[in-house]
Amino acid sequence: MSQETYEQELINLPMVVDVPYRFAAGKYMSRFLLELRDNGRFFGTRCPSCKRVMIPPRVVCARCHVKSTEWVELGNEGTLAAFTIMYIPLTDPTTGKPHNPPFAYGSVKLDGCDAPVDHFLNIEPDMNKIRVGMRFRAVLRPREERRGDLSDILYFDPI
Repeated sequence: MSQETYEQELINLPMVVDVPYRFAAGKYMSRFLLELRDNGRFFGTRCPSCKRVMIPPRVVCARCHVKSTEWVELGNEGTLAAFTIMYIPLTDPTTGKPHNPPFAYGSVKLDGCDAPVDHFLNIEPDMNKIRVGMRFRAVLRPREERRGDLSDILYFDPI
C-alpha cells in the first residue's frame, strides 16, 4: 500500500443559528426581572448566615446552604471588578444579535452587592482608558420598551 498525502480543505459556512427557548425563571429571578422591568431597580438577596448579597438573587446561599429570604435594594452604580476587550464577534445571548469587535465587556459590582453583573461597557475599547476600580452606572431600556429579561440592561456607562 502506497502512502498518499491528503490535503485538508477547511470550509467556512457563516450562519446564524436561531434556537428559541423558554424557561421558568422561578420565584426569585422573576421578582428580580419584574423589578428591573417595571421600576428600573436592582434587587438581590442577603444570606442570613454570611451576610453576602447575591445578584441575581438566590434562594439558597452557595457558601452556607442557608435559605435567603431578605431582599436588598441595590443602586444602579458600581465598581468595575474585571473586564476584557473582545476582538472576536460575540452573539448577545439576550438578543441573538452579534456585537462586532472590538468592544469592552466587564464585571460590575453594584454598590452593596458581593457578586458582579457581567455586561457590555459603553466605553472605548482601549486598555489605556479602562481600569479595574472605575465607576459605572447601568443604563436600562426606556421603560415602555422593557421586556422583563436581562436585555433590559443595555450597558454600563462610565461615571
